[in-house]
Amino acid sequence: MKYALAIVCLFFLVCAHGQAEVLVESLDGEAIPGARVQLFSIDASQGKFQLITDDFGKVTLPSADGLFLIDVRYLGFEVYADTVELSSSIIVRMTPIQMIEEMVVTAQNRATSIENAVQKITVLTAEQVQRSGSNNLADILNYQTGIRLSNDQVLGSFVDLGGVSGQNVKILIDGVPVIGRLSGSIDLSQINLNNVERIEIVEGPLSVNYGTNALAGTVNIITKKKSTRGFSVELNPYYETIGNYNLSGAIGYTQNGHSIQLDVGRNFFDGWRDGDPFVDFPRETLADTNRVRTWKPKEQYFGGLRYLYAAEKWEGSVYGKYFDELIVNRGKPSAPYFETAFDDYYHTARMDVGGTSKLHFEKSKLSFLLAYNDFRRTKNTYVKDLTTLNEVLSATDGAQDTSRFTQITGRLIFVGDIGKTLTYQVGADINHSGGQGRRIENGFREIGDYAGFVTLDWKVMDSLTIKPGVRYSYNTAFQSPLVPSLNILYRIKKLSFRASVASGFRAPDLKELYMDFVDINHNITGNKDLRAESSWNYSFYVNWIKPGRKNSLIKFEYGAYYNDIKGLITLGVLEGGEAGAFTYVNIGEYSAIGQQFSFIYRTKRLRANVNATYIGRYDPDSELSSEINSYRFSPEVGTQLGYDFILNRLHGNIFYKFNGALQNFSVNGDGIVQSSRQASYSILDASVTADFLKDRNLSLTIGAKNLLNVTDINVTGQSQGGVHTGGSSSVNAGRGTSVFLSLKYQLSINIGKDEK
Repeated sequence: MKYALAIVCLFFLVCAHGQAEVLVESLDGEAIPGARVQLFSIDASQGKFQLITDDFGKVTLPSADGLFLIDVRYLGFEVYADTVELSSSIIVRMTPIQMIEEMVVTAQNRATSIENAVQKITVLTAEQVQRSGSNNLADILNYQTGIRLSNDQVLGSFVDLGGVSGQNVKILIDGVPVIGRLSGSIDLSQINLNNVERIEIVEGPLSVNYGTNALAGTVNIITKKKSTRGFSVELNPYYETIGNYNLSGAIGYTQNGHSIQLDVGRNFFDGWRDGDPFVDFPRETLADTNRVRTWKPKEQYFGGLRYLYAAEKWEGSVYGKYFDELIVNRGKPSAPYFETAFDDYYHTARMDVGGTSKLHFEKSKLSFLLAYNDFRRTKNTYVKDLTTLNEVLSATDGAQDTSRFTQITGRLIFVGDIGKTLTYQVGADINHSGGQGRRIENGFREIGDYAGFVTLDWKVMDSLTIKPGVRYSYNTAFQSPLVPSLNILYRIKKLSFRASVASGFRAPDLKELYMDFVDINHNITGNKDLRAESSWNYSFYVNWIKPGRKNSLIKFEYGAYYNDIKGLITLGVLEGGEAGAFTYVNIGEYSAIGQQFSFIYRTKRLRANVNATYIGRYDPDSELSSEINSYRFSPEVGTQLGYDFILNRLHGNIFYKFNGALQNFSVNGDGIVQSSRQASYSILDASVTADFLKDRNLSLTIGAKNLLNVTDINVTGQSQGGVHTGGSSSVNAGRGTSVFLSLKYQLSINIGKDEK
């Protein structure tokens, strides 16, 4: 009998060994579901394992021998790292963090936490993107205070950051500038977020690091670089009742340091106008005035392929991406018989290829980036027979047009340390831009810009960091300004102070220098004598962070800034030209002044963010009047609330933003200041995300957008309309209330063991 009992005990011991677990909990003993547990073989013979804790904060350990490094991470807690054997169960107790620990890389010498970054940086995570139902960059930025979006149904969605227009905002994807500016700005609706890891927003000039256009701020989209070990598959279908039908997916494979990932997708929008049914599926309609849509039908195809290899001290990658968009602008039936209509087709194609390389030394790092970007936009106008649906190209002047812009970007950066207190970054930039089209002088023009820059990160003492920088560049088309900057971070206990004085600039682009835009609506000639716009930015921020009881966190922040722009490029009368002829000139001055306030409160389940800004935009008409105040102020208030239910598997979210009345200014060709006032409005969205399956591989988000049913915003005074808005007394702001469903499915299959 005793032998039988010994055999039973041995059996249970063996089973217990095979079922060893890791229990992850907080210091007060509460289980932490959804924590990421990574195990790295010390001798690299058994590879790497990545696990997610279940609803009870547990994961089952794999069957493996030897020592492993365990790495446990969860939002709101410090990283836990230790060396363990997998032969017995482990209890991991996580310590709540003392600050918000998102890591950032934009304009940093090395990746650092957001609280240790000298600049003020805002981070938007992939989780926020998913739960808000955002499909492109315009969608997610629409909630951010200090950022205003304007919509043109042909040219796209443009950004205003801190009271400064989008032509002074740098848009990057993994540090590579996005090209293809229309009316000076990037169409944010063309930047899809299907493969985004996070978005970093830096307010104020970063011209030292990134050159032209980084005057008001920089938005850097960081994409996912590689999948988990083995095979991984991701599928993301999306439906919205206003007529959005999207589908994207990715497949990846990672093994022995090699990683390859392919992602593809299609977004389709069938157009919208006021009066459409709440749920509207594509259907055939009569060829009458109903064919005209306020928000134009749009179809996008996109895809990307990336290969990455990572060794102990070196990593490199190559990638290729393609984007294709077609916007259809159907016209009203033409009088007198209403049998024909003019239809415009706007086709955009983007191609991006490039590669990166990083070499790590003991105390330094060398990185290299090379990228080629190609942007083409074609406009075709057809005369459509509404009885037969046949169409022929219109012979009207300006009805057909094709423009192509290319850019080659090369960047070499060396980062090193001098002692324990000084980190330096030395970089060289090469940017070569080309433009081609019948409206560009001689059919083709190009500009070369060659720059060098240096930044220092000097930790004077534990509480004080000073970061000076300078950039010098040579440009083949105009004289580039010398660009300096100085940023200071001072931290004492729970308080952090940030101050900066930085110069920025915006170079005149190929269109402003060489393009002649002459048709029935325009008579604009490029000006080869333009200078770069220059600016000075002064900012100050203070924040206070206090960890509370039971893993809570409270943060207050206040900031103020001033942007002063000289030599603003604007339209002016062409001297010696015919009546109504204009050109670009450096006669404008502009400035913006603003204040910001934010409050963040987080617990294990609750996330509450309240942000407010009060921005004053310079009124050029004030110089000609007796008014003392030269600025017109506009308030903004944003709130984002999130709460986790049911063992952290159900997440509720509310997104709200109030946009105060906005005064707009423009100067016409006669030098007369035109002003208009855009009424205030609010946007309100809500969503619920549910996680399914053991490892939370399946997420379903159901939400409602534009719950306040905002469509058009009234404009008083001079109309903000133009060629693309028809001179109306309102601007398009929303597409009515809608409901969306978004699904995200991820599958990982581990195969074999890593050899490295």
